[in-house]
Amino acid sequence: MIARISTHFDCTAQELWEKISQSQSLQFVSSPLLRFKPLKEGALDDEWAVGKTYALKLYFLNLVPLGRHNIKLVTIDKASNTIESHESGTLAPVWNHTIRFRQVEPGRLHYTDEIEIKAGWRTVAVWVFAHLFYRYRQRRWKNLLK
Repeated sequence: MIARISTHFDCTAQELWEKISQSQSLQFVSSPLLRFKPLKEGALDDEWAVGKTYALKLYFLNLVPLGRHNIKLVTIDKASNTIESHESGTLAPVWNHTIRFRQVEPGRLHYTDEIEIKAGWRTVAVWVFAHLFYRYRQRRWKNLLK
């Protein structure tokens, strides 16, 4: 199943790239609903790198362990304002995430998260969670970009 969630950000593409390139931003926009704990200390201290796999433990509300989650960045393309990751984990063997954004007017972007989800019998429940989570996450992005 595909989940597609869009919003508008009041910022420039450059301002978004400055934040979205930092792997630590994942913790901010996900918190406190989800927390990603790197299996290797410091793995989320730098900018995202294409081809690198980030092995993480996933927690709900910082308390409930949800198993492992791996993020592998496939594309970071500033020319097309696109980021693609192939992700997998205990709850969703396929969680492929694409971020796209484009300027709609000066200082305003149209931003979309698109997630391909394959989780067997859990797919529908994970898809519903993805819609809720990414709406929350997009609100957190707006806070981070202020």
